[in-house]
Amino acid sequence: MTTPLLEQPTRPESRTTAFTTWWRMVWVIVELELRQRLRTTRWKAILATSFAVVSLVVLGSLYLSVVAFGGTYRGWSSALYEILVGFLLFLGIIVAPTLAATTINGDRKDATLAVVQATSITNSQLALGKLIGSWLASLAFVGVAAPYVIWAIVESPNGVAHGLAGATVLIVLFACYAGIGLGFSAMTTRPAGSAVLTQASVLFLILGLPIVFGLLFPATTQTHTVIRPVTTFVDNPPQPPTSTCREVREDHEFHHHEHIWWLLAPNPFFIVADAAAPQRDPLDREAASSVATEISQVFSAVRAGPYIGSRYCSDTTYTYPAVDPADYSVRETAHETSKVGDSWYFGLAFYFALGGLGFWVARRRLRVPAGKLARGVRIA
Repeated sequence: MTTPLLEQPTRPESRTTAFTTWWRMVWVIVELELRQRLRTTRWKAILATSFAVVSLVVLGSLYLSVVAFGGTYRGWSSALYEILVGFLLFLGIIVAPTLAATTINGDRKDATLAVVQATSITNSQLALGKLIGSWLASLAFVGVAAPYVIWAIVESPNGVAHGLAGATVLIVLFACYAGIGLGFSAMTTRPAGSAVLTQASVLFLILGLPIVFGLLFPATTQTHTVIRPVTTFVDNPPQPPTSTCREVREDHEFHHHEHIWWLLAPNPFFIVADAAAPQRDPLDREAASSVATEISQVFSAVRAGPYIGSRYCSDTTYTYPAVDPADYSVRETAHETSKVGDSWYFGLAFYFALGGLGFWVARRRLRVPAGKLARGVRIA
């Protein structure tokens, strides 16, 4: 009597194979997202129009600066990076959240989401695939402008490294915007409603928070007692007038905007400009300047707060019949023009949190079985 051979136990799947398989499923969703958009001729027309608009902005600004207003190419090229990156950021703020805001409820409306959920794919893989797909679709607008971006980085007075840093932060912001839109797409049933909510949230971060900063600015006023020099001129004809200086204590009001500077941190234009601006000596007036450095300087001054140090008679420059207030103190000038440090990562971390929250919401809403559904949600 022959005994049957025992079945050999299946070898457990290695971690590398499991990791590769997991990501393969994600990229299937990414490919479906991209194919669905590239299949339409409207998408191709949008990319062609975007390239034409970017070309018009770059070449039009060159014509106006050099030909119409008699400027130099060097003066225009030094500002090309800020012009181009600012325009791409404005375009991405409109496009990136909107693309992701319809990716889940749009598939529900077309009855294609349930077909995908019926496969072995997990909710995390599905949410991540849709997030990456929406992000890559929004980066297409940066891709069509890549020749101009390279040109701008090479010509930027801030250097290639800082130009690449600003472009990298710009790309990461698009991913965060896609995460925000994905969360609203999972929470609402109508694509139009999720698109409106996403754009409203993005506009609040760009315009609403600076308005709140302005409204709270008067509330940051505090009174401090400081020492100030008081100069008195005495006539001494026929000799020039003589001056005497004495130091007195006075009460002055200062705006402590360093307490509310974080309201400006989520502004994407401040974030990108601060990332692209290099550190420089605040007292070096011959250092190269740009729009990015000026925006970064303002951002740093708001974060640093006012200079409350005292002024002394030794800090005063006398130019009869007045005192020149610009030369009061080198310390005060250094405080007002120095850079506290890079602040862009605070705003970027805030967007990471919002984008991660949107991804978490989408992941939970894509669980199978879904449980209780909102009214009007179709399954298949």
